[in-house]
Parts: sequence; structure tokens; C-alpha cells
Amino acid sequence: MKAGHFSKTRPPPSSATVAWACRAAKDCLPPRQDAWTESVSLMALALQTTRERVLAEPDRPLTPSVRRRFNALLSRRAAGWPLAYLSGHREFWSLDFRVTRATLVPRPETEALVAAVCALMPVQQSGRLLDLGTGCGILAVALAHERPALEVWATDLDPAALRIARANARRLGRLPIRFRAGSWFDALPRSLAFDAIVSNPPYLAENDPHLSDDGLRFEPHRSLVAGPTGLEALLALIQDSASRLNAGGFLALEHAPAQHEAVHAAFSAAGWVRVQSYADIAGHPQGSLGFRPGR
Repeated sequence: MKAGHFSKTRPPPSSATVAWACRAAKDCLPPRQDAWTESVSLMALALQTTRERVLAEPDRPLTPSVRRRFNALLSRRAAGWPLAYLSGHREFWSLDFRVTRATLVPRPETEALVAAVCALMPVQQSGRLLDLGTGCGILAVALAHERPALEVWATDLDPAALRIARANARRLGRLPIRFRAGSWFDALPRSLAFDAIVSNPPYLAENDPHLSDDGLRFEPHRSLVAGPTGLEALLALIQDSASRLNAGGFLALEHAPAQHEAVHAAFSAAGWVRVQSYADIAGHPQGSLGFRPGR
């Protein structure tokens, strides 16, 4: 069977249904545990309906127009396109974010960063928080939802990504997040100081083998790759963030588990205190944070 296009090698019966198409499509996708779930999601996109509706109507006839749309979506997914780029949406922190190829696809492990920040900042705490390299806005929006007393700022180098982030902030509660275009702190007034800075920066090395994986091949390279070692953006943020924090403020960074020791060493060498890791739901180190000396 030709990957990504079931109709050319197994013509559907005259009474083909969406359930038949989903079963056939499952065999066209690369082997993965969620191939059936993905085939149902692709059918929902082709029908412009919900997954629940597809599952509730397995005997719905497969019309020619649906078949064409489904084939096109299936071919792109089989070629490695992330499902989030095909649908234009991805759930993060129980919120429905719009995504495009200008932004990374939100990943569930990044929710560990939101949880770590919430654990350090009580619900009623006021102050100012900054999300550096916001992408589609997942950290800024999720934290603005969870900690509404905070004044939230977010920056990104890519104007297209900022447009998506602004749209998500409007869609998900008309949140008053202050978005600014520019590289890291260059986007902000020099006099502005924060109580917390968060970032999911690029942290892959230029030769990282994961860059050829399905999905990552289609995501923005600049948002994934930091440089020859993968540590470049992390080290720059550790070095530059202390001067933009109020006394006692903290910097929280997502990074790869294997970068744990190098990031902690950089925090300590730069004079940060109370350096600690936070873990994902499986207990793996997912990021680190440190505090500026002070109160």
C-alpha cells in the first residue's frame, strides 16, 4: 500500500464509510501507537467536524470531496507534517492554541515549566513576569490564566509568531499581555525589571539527530537550534537575565535532560542562588531555575 494515499492501491468499496477510510489510513501512516487516533483526527479535519462526531457516525458515507480532502491530509501527515500544523490548533494546559509553521508545536512536557512557576508564585501574587521567545504564546497565556494578578510581558523575534501569540491571547480570554517584537531583552525598555522570567529557548545542537525526525523537520529551525553545542541561548539568558530581575526574582528555563549539569554550572558561575531543577510528569529533569540574590 502506498504510504499516505490509500485510494490508489486499495479502491474503496462503493459503500465506503468514514470508518473504512480511517482503518485503511491507519495502515498508511508510519507505525506509531496513536495511528488510529491520528486517522480519526484527519477524518475530522476532512469533514470539518469533531473527532467525537466521526466516532459517533462510523457508517457515514465517504463522499468524493471528503475523500479528496482526506487523501491530501493523509499524504502530508505520512510525509511527517505535524498534526498540529494540519489542524492549525494544539491543546496546551487545557487551552486550545492556534499554531502555524511560524511557531513551534506546543509539547506537553513544557507544561512542567508552567507548573514550576505556579508553585513559586501564589495565585494572589502581584508583580511582573516576562516570557522570552514566546512563539504562539503558550507560557505567557497559560501563566496569565493561572496568575491573573501578574503583569505579563512576552517577546519574540518573529513578527509572524507574535501575531499568532496576540491572537491566542485574545481568543483565550482577552488577556492584557504586553507583546513586543525583538531579540530577547532588546525588545524591552532598559528600565523595565521583572519578578520572574521564563523561556523555552532553542536548545538543540546544529548536528542533533532529532532534527531529521518527523515533525521537527517542519518546525522553525531558529526556534529549535541554538548553535554548535545547543547551550548557546541558555547560557546567554543565564548571563543576561539577572540584571533584568528584581532582587529575589527568578529565571526558569526549559532544556534537555542531558543539559542539566551544564545549565546548573552556568547558573552557579553567574552568581545565581537556590539553583534547582523541575521535572516532567515522568520524573525526568525538564528544566532549571535560579534566583537572583536578594530578599
